[in-house]
Amino acid sequence: MGKNKDTYRQIRALLVDDKAFARNVGQRILKSAGLTAIQEASSGQEALDLLRNPDHSIDIVFCDLMMPDMDGVQFVRHVSTLPVIPAFVLVSGVDIALLNTVENTAKARNLRILGTIKKPMTVAAVRRVLGRFDDAGPAAGGGFKPATRVTAEDLKVALAKDQFLLHFQPKVSLVDGALDGFESLARWRHPERGMIPPDAFIAAAENNELIGALTERTVKLALRQCAAWAAAGLSMKVSINLSAYMLVDVDLPDRLARDVAESGLDSRQVILEITESGLFQDAANTLEILARLHMKGFPLSIDDFGTGYSSMEQLSRVPFAEMKVDGAFVRGVAENSRARAILESSVELARRLGLTVVAEGAETQVDWDTLKKVGVDLVQGYFIAKPMAVDDIQLWISEWEERQRPELM
Repeated sequence: MGKNKDTYRQIRALLVDDKAFARNVGQRILKSAGLTAIQEASSGQEALDLLRNPDHSIDIVFCDLMMPDMDGVQFVRHVSTLPVIPAFVLVSGVDIALLNTVENTAKARNLRILGTIKKPMTVAAVRRVLGRFDDAGPAAGGGFKPATRVTAEDLKVALAKDQFLLHFQPKVSLVDGALDGFESLARWRHPERGMIPPDAFIAAAENNELIGALTERTVKLALRQCAAWAAAGLSMKVSINLSAYMLVDVDLPDRLARDVAESGLDSRQVILEITESGLFQDAANTLEILARLHMKGFPLSIDDFGTGYSSMEQLSRVPFAEMKVDGAFVRGVAENSRARAILESSVELARRLGLTVVAEGAETQVDWDTLKKVGVDLVQGYFIAKPMAVDDIQLWISEWEERQRPELM
C-alpha cells in the first residue's frame, strides 16, 4: 500500500518549530517522505505572517506545540480565523493525551487535522498523515477552504447538474479478511474548483437546509451501485451516512423502503449510519423514524461512537445493530493507553448489547493486530483501502485477495 515519493511533490508544507535543530531534522524527514516544497518558520507569529501572505500558499502545516512566544494551541486559534486554512499535523514530545486534546481543540475550531505525530518524527508517520491529505487533495489556490466558502447556490447548482458522486471504502472482517461491504461516501467534483472536501460541503448543506436533497441523491447513487453489483454476482452490503437533520422527516422510512424495493435489494443490505452527536434534535420524531426504519429491516449503525456526549443514552433508546468506533480511538491504539481503554470498553459494551463492532481509521499492521486482539469484528481504514471510485473496486478486490497471507490473519 506504499506510495511513490513523487506522489507528494505537489504538496506545499510549512514546518513550524522554534528549535533550529528540530527544523533541520524535520526538513530531512519531510523530504524523505516525498515532500519537496517545504518552508520553515521559527515561531507561531512568523508562521502566521507567512500564511497571511497571498504569495505563499501552504497546503499542510507541521506544527510543534511547545513554542515560547506563541504555543501551538494559540497558533491554531489564530489560524482558524484566516480566509484560507491549511491542513494541520500536530507534532510534539508531550504525552499523547495532551496531543489528543489539542487535536480535538483544533477540530472544534473547524481545522482539518490530518493527525498527530509524537516526536521524534519518522518518515512512516509523515507518510501516514500525508495519506489522509491526498484523499481530497489540495484545495484550489492552496490550503483548505472552510465550509463557509460553499454557498447554498453552489450546492443547488451542483445538485441540478449532477456534480456529486460516490466513492466507496471497504469494510473487512478481522477474523479472515473477507470483504463484508462498502461505506458510500459523497464526493463533489466541481468543474472549476476540483474535488471539494466533504467536510466543507456537508456542513454547508446542513446549514442551508439542503442536506435532505443531498442525502436523497447519495442514497439513490448508493442503491443503484449496490444493485449493479448484485446484477454482476457480487452480493454486497452498503452503508449510507444519514444526517441527523433528516431524522425529523416522518415520511423518510417509507421513501427509503420504496427506493430499496425499486432497486431490487433487501433492506438488510443497506446499513444506515447515524452520527451519535447529532441525534435527538426532535426526540419524538427521531425515535419514531428510527423505530420504523428498524421495523422495515434497515440495520442502524451508531457512527463516530465515543465522540459525543450522550453515547449511553443513545444506545439505550435506539435499536442499533452496529457500533462504529471513531478513528480517534483506533489510529495508533497500541501506543495510546487511553484510546485502548476506551476501545476495549466499547467492544465489551457492544458485546453485551449484541452489536457488531466496526473500527474506523486503521492505518497499520499494528492497528490491525491490536483491533483483532481486542475483539473488533470489522475494520476499515487506509491499511485496507482509501475510499475509491467504482471503477477501481474490482482491481482492489483482486489485490486484497492477494494480500490475504498468514501474517495478516
